[in-house]
Amino acid sequence: MDKYNPHIPSHKTKGLTEKQKQMLDKHAKTHSKKHIDKMIFVMTKEGKSFSVAHKIATEKVGNGHKKKSMPKKK
Repeated sequence: MDKYNPHIPSHKTKGLTEKQKQMLDKHAKTHSKKHIDKMIFVMTKEGKSFSVAHKIATEKVGNGHKKKSMPKKK
């Protein structure tokens, strides 16, 4: 899984507030590049909030975390 560089280039975050940029930097440490890119797209192009963008990104591309294998229930 490709982890995102936590220092997101400024050309990708044009139009976001400083708080959103800081939150994305922190968020990028534990989520995939695909997840972060989807969040940036939703926040900049669709004007959604950070939490709404996170929910959409999780639904569309996953959260980027490795899934733990759970024992199958009988």
